[in-house]
Amino acid sequence: MFLFPLTDLLIEKDFGGKASGLSKINSFGLKVPRGIAIHKKGYENYAARKLFPPELMNELEEKLPILKGRRLIVRSSAIGEDSDDFSFAGQFDSFVVENNINSVIEGIIKCWDSINSSRAAAYQRISGNKLQEMGVVIQQFVEADYSGVLFTQSPQNKNYTYTEYVKGGAEPLVSGKVTPLSFSTNGDLELIGEVSLPFNHKALLNAAIHLKKNFKKHLDIEWMFSQNEFHFVQARPIKIVEKERIHWTNTNLNENYPTPISPLLYSIARDSYYHYFKNLSVILKLGKESIRNLEYDFSNTVGVFGNMIYYNMTSIHNIIAASPYKSYFQDAFNKFVGYKIEDASSKDFSKKQSILQLGIRLILLNFSLASHVKEIETKVTGYAKKVDDAKGLKELSLCFYEFLDLRFYQWYHASLADMFSMIHYKLLGSFTKRIYGADHVGVHNGLIQAIPGLISNQPLFSSWEILKEIEKIRDGKEFFVNNNSELVLAYISNAPDWKEVNKLVENYLKNWGFRCSGELMFTTENYIESPRKFIELLQLYFKYGQEDPEVSISKMNDERHMLMKASIKKIFLKRHILFPLSIVETAALILLSHLCRNAILSRERVRYKQAQMYYNFKKVVFQIGTAFENKGLIENQKDILFLEYKEIGSLLASSSMFTDNFREIIAIRKENYKAESARTYPESFETGFGERPKKVDDYLVKEIAGKAFTGLAASGGKIRARVKVLGSVLEAEKIKAGEILVTKQTDPGWAMVFPIIGGLIVERGGALSHGAIVAREFGIPAVLGIENITEILKDNDEVILDGDLGKVQII
Repeated sequence: MFLFPLTDLLIEKDFGGKASGLSKINSFGLKVPRGIAIHKKGYENYAARKLFPPELMNELEEKLPILKGRRLIVRSSAIGEDSDDFSFAGQFDSFVVENNINSVIEGIIKCWDSINSSRAAAYQRISGNKLQEMGVVIQQFVEADYSGVLFTQSPQNKNYTYTEYVKGGAEPLVSGKVTPLSFSTNGDLELIGEVSLPFNHKALLNAAIHLKKNFKKHLDIEWMFSQNEFHFVQARPIKIVEKERIHWTNTNLNENYPTPISPLLYSIARDSYYHYFKNLSVILKLGKESIRNLEYDFSNTVGVFGNMIYYNMTSIHNIIAASPYKSYFQDAFNKFVGYKIEDASSKDFSKKQSILQLGIRLILLNFSLASHVKEIETKVTGYAKKVDDAKGLKELSLCFYEFLDLRFYQWYHASLADMFSMIHYKLLGSFTKRIYGADHVGVHNGLIQAIPGLISNQPLFSSWEILKEIEKIRDGKEFFVNNNSELVLAYISNAPDWKEVNKLVENYLKNWGFRCSGELMFTTENYIESPRKFIELLQLYFKYGQEDPEVSISKMNDERHMLMKASIKKIFLKRHILFPLSIVETAALILLSHLCRNAILSRERVRYKQAQMYYNFKKVVFQIGTAFENKGLIENQKDILFLEYKEIGSLLASSSMFTDNFREIIAIRKENYKAESARTYPESFETGFGERPKKVDDYLVKEIAGKAFTGLAASGGKIRARVKVLGSVLEAEKIKAGEILVTKQTDPGWAMVFPIIGGLIVERGGALSHGAIVAREFGIPAVLGIENITEILKDNDEVILDGDLGKVQII
C-alpha cells in the first residue's frame, strides 16, 4: 500500500516532513486542503526500476476521485527536508496539474526527480545534509485570495511574530518575484505600527499559537486565505538565529539638536546621556548587578548619523527593562519622545527590584521633585554669574569644568522632572481613556493646558509689556512698525522718551534672549546675538495684532475647568449606583491632572535653566577659542567646536599628546564633517549590532503619496488655512497671521510666534514636546509626528488641520 490520507497521523521518516506536518495540523483541528500522501516506498520502487509503480497507479485511480475540483497540486515531501537543523524550503518543486490520472503521474515523477536537481544538490553540499528518500503529497488546489508565511518568532525581534503575504497564490512570494506586504504583532496580538489588513490577523495568529503549542517549537507556517477562511499548507520548525537589531531614532532629540551637531557638542551629549540614564537608575535603586550589566547600554544611549544625534532605542529600552515596570515605562518613554516601536530591547533581567520597592521610591521622589528642581535652578543661576564675572583663561577653565560637572553629575535633579512628566502624562491618558474610550485624546490634552506659572509663557508676557509701553509713546507704534529693525534698535537705545522701552527690551534679552531655535546648539544665533530679530518679531505682533497672552491663557484655563467638570459628570453617570467608586475616581482624576501639570511645569523650568547654562557655556567656549587662536593652537576661534571636550581640557592643562597637530586634525575633521552633513537619514531606522548603514539611499524617507496624513493629536481644534514651512523661528517674518506653521521640530524659542499662527504641524516630537505644550496653552490646533511633512507641504498650500483627530488634509 502506497497511499494514505492526510487525516491519518503520518510519520516523518516514512512520508517526509511536509506530509507529516500536514497530518499533524489536521489532527490539531485546523483546516488543511484535502489530500493524500505517497509513502517513500513509491520513490524507492521508482528509483530501483526506473518505472512508475503499477500498484501505485492502481491506488491512484481508486483514490483520486475523493479529491474534488478541476485542479490538484502535487508537492514534494523529502524525508529530512524540514528538520530542526535544516530546512530545504523552496528546494523541491510543487506542480499544479489537472485532476486526471496522467497529469497526476507526470507531477509525481517530476517531484521524485527533483531530489537529484542541481539546486537541491548544491544545497545538500552546503548544508552537509544528504537527502535520498522522497514522499509526495497530492491535495485539492485552493484558489487563494491571499497567501503568506508566518514566523511565530520574528527574526528581527524575539518578542514579535512576523508575517509576509501577497495577493493570490504563494508562488510569487516563494519565488521572490514580488515584494510582499508584511506585518508584525506583539505578545497581545496587537499590530505594530499603522497597518490595515484584508483579513482577520487575530484568527491567523491564534491558529499559529495553537500550532506552536502543539508542535512545541517555533514554526514557519505557510497559509492561504480563501472565501473568508484560513487554510494551512505547511508547518516547519525554524531554527532561530537571531541577529540583534539596533533601533535608532532622533524623534524628540531633534528638538534639542535640530541641525548637524559639532564634535564638541556631540562629545558632551554622548557623556551627558550616559550619566543621565545611569544616575536615574541609581536614584531609582534598580540594583547594583543590573546597573553593572547595563554599562554598555549607558555608554551607547545615543549615536550620530549625518552629524544628527540619534537615540539608541535598543540600549534605552534595555535600561528600562531592568525595571519591574518594563512595559509601562517603555510605553511612557515612547509617548514622551514620539517613538512608535513598542519594545526594541534585546535584554531580559531575571533579578529585578520589587514592584513595591520601586513604587515607594517613586512616591518619595515625587514628593521631593520641587526641591530637586530648586536645587538645579540655584546651581545654574550661580554658574551664569561666575561666567559673567570670569576673567582670564584660568577662570574660564574653571567655568568650563563647572559646566561639565553640572551637566554630567548634577543634572539628575532635572532628570526627575522628565521622568515624572512622562509617568504622569501616561497615567492621566490611561485614566481618561477609561472614561472616554478611544476619543479621550482631546480631553487628555485639555486637562493639562493653561498651566499656572509655566515659564515658557513668560517671554510672551514680557513682550506684551513692551508693546503696551510702546503704545504709550506718542506716534510710537507707527515709528516702531514703519522703520527697519536696525534703525529702531539704534534709535530706542538713545531717545529719552524710549528709555523705558529700551530698558524692557534689554531686560527681555538678558532674561529670555537665549531662548531661540537651536538654543542648545553652539552654532545658531539667538536674540541676544541678533537683537534686531527680536525687534522684527515685535513688529510682527503689531502688524497682525497680538491678544494679551494672559487673556488667551485665561480662556484656555476656563476651558480646562469645563472639561474637568464634564469629566466628573461623566464618571458619575457611568457608575450610576456605585457612588463611592465615583468619588474615588473623581479624586484620582483631579490628583492625576494636578500631578501631570506640576511635572510639566517643573520640566519647563529646568529646560529654561538648561538653555541658560548652555548659552553661558557657549560664551566660555568661544572665549577659550579666542585664547587658543592667539596661541596658534587653532586657526580661528570657531575651530574649537571641532575638538571634543576632553581635548579642550587637555589643551587647557597643557597635557595633550597632540598639541602641535590639532590644526591638521581640525582641517581633516572639517572636511569629513561637511561630507557627512550632506548625508540624509530618516528619523527612525535599524542597523545590525556594530554596523553602520552602508547605503544612505536604503534609509531615505520617500515622499508619501496621497493628500491626507495622520500624526499625533497634540492640541485640539480644527482650522482650514494656508501653511508656511519654516526652518527657524528667526524666519518668523515669512508667516502671516492665522497661517499654519509647519516645521521639523519645536523648542521653547518657537513660543514667540504662537500668538501669530493659527495652527501647528510638526514633523517630529511627542505630546510633551515644547511645541505641543505651548500650543495647548494658547488653544492652537496642533498635529505632530508626520514623517517628511516639511518636504511634502510647500509654502501657501491650503490644508485642513484637525488637532482632535491628529489629521492633516491637503486641499
